[in-house]
Amino acid sequence: MDDGNRSKTDDGSKGKKATKGDDGVDFRLASEALIHRGTSTVSEVLPNVPWSMDLGAPDMISTYHRLMQVWRVWPACWCLYRNITAAKSVGIPYIVVPWDNLNLLWLIARPFLLPYLKRSPFADTLWFALLSVDWPWQQQYTIFQRLACDNCMSVSPARNYFLTADAAVIDQITRRRNDFPKPIEVYGSLDLYGKNVVTTEGNLWKHHRKTVSPPFNEKNNRMVWSETIRQAQSMVKGWMGDQTQSSPTVSTLAEDCMRLSLHVISHAGFGVHLNWPTVKNSEGEQKLANGHLAATDEEDHQEYRFAPDHNMSYTDALTSLLKNVLWMLILPRSLLKVLPFRKTKRAYESYVEWGKYLRELFINKRDDIATGDAKQDGMDLMGFLLKGSSTARGSSSDKQAQSKPALSDTEIMGNAFVFLLAGHETAANSIHFSCIYLALQPACQRRLQASLDRAFGSRPVSDWDYDRDFNTLFSGMAGAVLAEELRLVPPVSGIPKCVRSDSSPQPLVIDGKKFYIPPATYVTLVSTAVHRNPKLWPTGPPSDVKKPVHPTSNTDNDLEEFKPERWLLRDDSKGPGATSEADAHTTEHTEDAPNTATGTNVSHALFRPPRGAYIPFSEGYRACLGRRFAQVEILAALAVIFKYYSVELDVSEYSTDEELEGISAAGKKDFWDKAAGDARTLLRDKMGMVFTMQLREGKVPVRFVERGKERFDY
Repeated sequence: MDDGNRSKTDDGSKGKKATKGDDGVDFRLASEALIHRGTSTVSEVLPNVPWSMDLGAPDMISTYHRLMQVWRVWPACWCLYRNITAAKSVGIPYIVVPWDNLNLLWLIARPFLLPYLKRSPFADTLWFALLSVDWPWQQQYTIFQRLACDNCMSVSPARNYFLTADAAVIDQITRRRNDFPKPIEVYGSLDLYGKNVVTTEGNLWKHHRKTVSPPFNEKNNRMVWSETIRQAQSMVKGWMGDQTQSSPTVSTLAEDCMRLSLHVISHAGFGVHLNWPTVKNSEGEQKLANGHLAATDEEDHQEYRFAPDHNMSYTDALTSLLKNVLWMLILPRSLLKVLPFRKTKRAYESYVEWGKYLRELFINKRDDIATGDAKQDGMDLMGFLLKGSSTARGSSSDKQAQSKPALSDTEIMGNAFVFLLAGHETAANSIHFSCIYLALQPACQRRLQASLDRAFGSRPVSDWDYDRDFNTLFSGMAGAVLAEELRLVPPVSGIPKCVRSDSSPQPLVIDGKKFYIPPATYVTLVSTAVHRNPKLWPTGPPSDVKKPVHPTSNTDNDLEEFKPERWLLRDDSKGPGATSEADAHTTEHTEDAPNTATGTNVSHALFRPPRGAYIPFSEGYRACLGRRFAQVEILAALAVIFKYYSVELDVSEYSTDEELEGISAAGKKDFWDKAAGDARTLLRDKMGMVFTMQLREGKVPVRFVERGKERFDY
């Protein structure tokens, strides 16, 4: 091949030196061509690729290799061209991505390649941003901001995505369950033990939902309230240890919140009573003295009939499974079982152990029902599932009951697993991040505590009552803290929907015009973006223009900042009598309507964003069944913590307690600013998700101090 010809463009002029490769392809220009609003073809996307070549005899071997490369990549090129054509037909901006971010090879290679790719000329392009699985968190509102459009298409050889941060569009999609169903194939990770209400669609989903809905009612929310208070008190006692004014450093806040929530769902939903971890010494049984609650061999003192031959505790089995679940997603069970690596062994062991616990829960409850010994202790979710199945109906003489469709044994355990998972991760994350944000915003914390003082007065915790107190919390500063935390850190960064391949194009009205989403398109409701869309939310100026919370998203307003006050429509000083009548009606449901998920995303007494703008628990028919369960648990835990204590950032990395005592307020502020900077960096750069949004790397150490003994108050 003539090298001179290879470096020329179609008009014969000398080509610009290639950024990458030896075929005269200017990849800088190509990357800019990957974002389109007009017409395009493959040749327009890569205009300098030598589609015609001067082949001479000496080049035959090289040509053969090139043809083989073309043969390998041609299917991907054809799929990409086909998908570009489909995206182009929609009529909205689209971004072409060279491969799908869920491609298995990319997921494996990404940790090794990403550090190098970030130094490439493509690092600032939108298509490069979309290659990350966690792009919704990393980008926040940036992509839609740069496109100046709240809807766009992402195009790769594998599939097309319709991405939206438009509240009106999200409202349309969530109202039309049949037109925009869940792509159940992406929920395979939740099918570890059987199909369930999350991983099914159509009539099968209706059957699952009808079976699992009855326990989610106000009667059982009272059980959640009381059990959360009991567990939260134990958690706080563990943090404080023998101290009365200040806890030691708590570096396991996330783990402790996970433990609390697992204990609550286990007791309220399954009758498994778990106490807080303890250790024994010569003076008897005491709480751990290091300020946090690490696992011990006796951590799960339970009043339940689990077999003695387990290799892992009830709590450790689930915690380890969730930590190593990625291996369960990418490797078959048979291979995972024999691999010699520590992490894969741990993943398989936790999968087996937790399966044994689920099976024992199932068998014990089935036997109790058969013998008439079943106790109604809390929600008794497993009991409800069994009573809706053929297992429980086998001894029933009610012919009408026996004629109902049944859940299989695996479906019962599948639903039990998904409710244990969702029932503790969502609440735990919210408690964890609320504590961190409040530590970063001491003024918000003081306002929350004043609100709690007005709500509870001098009543001891033992006199706190769900019916009297919950709506007061939900409609006041505590509810605003919860709403703002879920706005910034929703349980999932994107809610998946789809237009099925066998469907017709689905119309959506965008800015008054009708557009059609093609079949075989994945749809992502980008919750992290719509929650930060400045068209939908009250905004103010950023706290520090020179140091924005996010480097590119909403740098001219405060939507990246934690400001619960944006939700308050009235003076919170009105106290407990200010609960709105409308809120009481919308949150209270009777057992006459057991299939309706109780509660709303936010109290009617707070700011009410447009439908589709606030979706931490989704909306419409597929809204989260356990929404009120989570809200009750989170608010009860926050009330227990902040009624009597404050949370502060731990600065021990920069100063000892003795040094702090002897320095000025300005000096203390310098240390606090350093710790705050570390915390904000972790929240910005180290978040990710498998099941839910979590801090995947690093920890934010804190201390809990008796109210009035705070060292930092800014």
